[in-house]
Amino acid sequence: MPAMKRYLPVILMIVLLIGFRLAGLLLPEYVPQNFQPVAALFFCGALICNEWRGFLVPLGAWLATYWPVHLLEEPAVFATTLLAFGCMFFFGMWFRKRQAALIILGAVGSAVIFHIVTNTAAWIGSPLYAKTMGGLWQSLWSGPTGGNLPSWIFLRNMIAGNVLFTALFLLACVPLPVALTSRTPALAKPR
Repeated sequence: MPAMKRYLPVILMIVLLIGFRLAGLLLPEYVPQNFQPVAALFFCGALICNEWRGFLVPLGAWLATYWPVHLLEEPAVFATTLLAFGCMFFFGMWFRKRQAALIILGAVGSAVIFHIVTNTAAWIGSPLYAKTMGGLWQSLWSGPTGGNLPSWIFLRNMIAGNVLFTALFLLACVPLPVALTSRTPALAKPR
């Protein structure tokens, strides 16, 4: 049981990651865009591991659900996303041993960091945005002209996902009452 308690948060996050990724692929009209546990997995990985394992486990889970075609077709997007996840991981390291309320605020902050890193890279690399402060603001807030959704929707969904999945992670870390974790005593002892 002690090993299970130790790995429960990691197992929960990986199952959520794979489940939401598959749900997003199979039922995209029902899963809001950018409402995924992957970002929270990188943030929370920093909370539980002192080593690079806290980054490598989420990275492995992300790569397992990230289609290789995307990696080959869009290496700059892959590199930018990886950089943003790395920033979230290092930001999460600052929240180790903090209270739950601060960790939830950190989840919000890490979503904002991810949004700023990825949308600034889009502004730099995409011809859809003017290379002005107005173009940067467009990338960060409204998105490209004629786009389906404004950028702030992606930020909102990421914040909601980070808060929800970080809260689930924190709940998975709460120790169970002793009555639930101890073995049920035998009704009659053999003599």
